[in-house]
Amino acid sequence: MAHNSTVNLLGVRVDVLTINQAIAAIVEHAADHTRPAGYVVKPYVEFLDQAAGNASLRDILNQADLSLADGVALIWAAHYLYDGPRTLGRFLGTLAQIILNPDALKSPLPERFGGTNFTGPLLQAAAQQHLTVFLVGGESARTIERTATALRQQLPELDIVGTYSGRDPGRPRGEVGENWIHDLLTILQRHQPDLILVGMGFPLQERVISRLSPQLDHGILIGEGGTFDYEQFGGHRRKAPATMQRLGLEWLWRLLLEPRRWRRQLAIPRFIWRVWRARHNTP
Repeated sequence: MAHNSTVNLLGVRVDVLTINQAIAAIVEHAADHTRPAGYVVKPYVEFLDQAAGNASLRDILNQADLSLADGVALIWAAHYLYDGPRTLGRFLGTLAQIILNPDALKSPLPERFGGTNFTGPLLQAAAQQHLTVFLVGGESARTIERTATALRQQLPELDIVGTYSGRDPGRPRGEVGENWIHDLLTILQRHQPDLILVGMGFPLQERVISRLSPQLDHGILIGEGGTFDYEQFGGHRRKAPATMQRLGLEWLWRLLLEPRRWRRQLAIPRFIWRVWRARHNTP
């Protein structure tokens, strides 16, 4: 997939694309069986927070075929760093616009690639183009099969050729072993799916898809994070109200539902501070 325009956010490349443009590029690549496998990442604040101190994670993100911004914080950062003077007043003013006028931030990054607003339309396009789909994630085989069942009910024409649990029972949570990788690779090589959606959470899923991609002859692997947790995908998490979605406050909605996540949300002020410090050395 060719890159048109990109921005650099704290050392991580992000592609400047609309949802429709990204879906078109992914579908075109996935439908062409002469093209080698590739992978897509959807970075959000926690990605860049961890990647700031981890060169190997930055490499994984920057070597992706597409890098699609997930979250209003990245939309804001690109707007501040690339669409006007990098002054303190504008820094504070654009932060305020996240709440007061979020539509004013949609340059140069025009849209957010959250799981429900991107993956749903992507799967609709996959069904229309008769692409085959494989799902990886969940805490067990039953969990990921529930996701497949929900998607088949919504899109009966979608061809889901297989599922694989994202939990390796032989390893601590957040890790997978060589046998898990080998078994999944064998299944994927047998099915040769066009799209492989991997919902295992960052950074594990990115390490998995970047490792699998060079060993597959075909297909696009996409890191889905917590997409499969939402009700639309067979999970139990409710979508944020429309107003909170418009304001980019899905993170707050999730924090209200899962207060234990508060430590992870500390990545947001760290990200804001890093953007301010990066204003003089961002290309």
